[in-house]
Amino acid sequence: MQTSFWGVSQKREATYFVYHDESGTETLHDRFLLQGALFIPETKWKFVLDQLTSARAGYKGRIHFNELRDNTRSKKGDVAWRWVNTYFHSLLDFCPYKCMIADTASRHPVITRYSKPHELYNYTAKIAIRGGIAWSFRNLDRLVLTIFSEKLDRSPSDNFVSYIPRELKSNLDRPVSEIRLMPEVVLSTEEVQMIEGNPERVSQENASHCEFIQLTDLLTSAVAQAINASAQQVIKIDVGKFVAHWISDTRRPTWIQSLDLHRRFSVSGFPDQNGNFYDIPLKIENKDQLKLLD
Repeated sequence: MQTSFWGVSQKREATYFVYHDESGTETLHDRFLLQGALFIPETKWKFVLDQLTSARAGYKGRIHFNELRDNTRSKKGDVAWRWVNTYFHSLLDFCPYKCMIADTASRHPVITRYSKPHELYNYTAKIAIRGGIAWSFRNLDRLVLTIFSEKLDRSPSDNFVSYIPRELKSNLDRPVSEIRLMPEVVLSTEEVQMIEGNPERVSQENASHCEFIQLTDLLTSAVAQAINASAQQVIKIDVGKFVAHWISDTRRPTWIQSLDLHRRFSVSGFPDQNGNFYDIPLKIENKDQLKLLD
């Protein structure tokens, strides 16, 4: 609802940058395809970037979940651990995250209707961003977005960069008579901005966006580890268990949640046998290793 001051309508609006990344794209052995969307408010963007820079403690290398190793001579794992802690303990209050997990083994039409891998990929990326908007910004009247994703090799037929904005706009257009459950969404560009995910190769003008792409990868891959428990490295198990702790709290009834994550952090699996969203079991909870939570 809009408020009014001296007879002038006041719209509640905000501007956010959306960072997207995925996990589970090796279709020969990955059952679950994960799409993560991290929303950073324009007003806090520089503050968040400074927090990530501080947590690097001078380390310049790429922070990528797949590259984490149990190596005491490397600072990569320490930075990843500090980034995860910084996000959940300092940034989550104003930087919501949404992860959609598609069960590619499902025979439900919501999965099988896509004949090409990139079609399912694009669809799930779109609903991750749309789901984040619906869940975390429903109290706004207007939301201005710029969408970023990691630059990847794509087939000539893959229209990801234009598909996401077009489909978001199509899905977010609502009849005036319908009760608005989401804000009016304005996209600042007609295409997704593709960003190199390696700080050693990214252009200077996109170096800051690269940091957020890496953070989104870390969060999304940690969710993948929480549900798959497939890694053997202690650092990956620790990060996965840490994130599983937060996921578990969001699955409790709202009135008994203890971490204040409601509408800030959300992980949804789909489809169940009826085509609905559901909670995918967290296999990592059976692992023995757990680093003390900071």
